[in-house]
Amino acid sequence: MPLIQVSNARPSSTAKTRQLLAELTATYARIMEIRPDTIRVTLQELPRENWSVAGVTLADSGQDASLTNLTPGF
Repeated sequence: MPLIQVSNARPSSTAKTRQLLAELTATYARIMEIRPDTIRVTLQELPRENWSVAGVTLADSGQDASLTNLTPGF
C-alpha cells in the first residue's frame, strides 16, 4: 500500500486541500497502474514560522506574496 507524505508550509483552503489529495492519488494511480483505493496520502501543514530557508523563516522572508502569484505549471 503506497503512502505519499506531503509537508506544506502554506495553509490551504479546504477546497484546495481536497483537490491536492485527489490529484496526487489519481496521478500516482495512473503512473503506477494501481487502484486509487490502495493509496494513502498524508498532508502536514506547518506554520510559516516553523519552516526556514537558510535560517530565515518563511514568515520573515517575505515569500508570502510571491508564492500566491505563481503561474500554473511553474
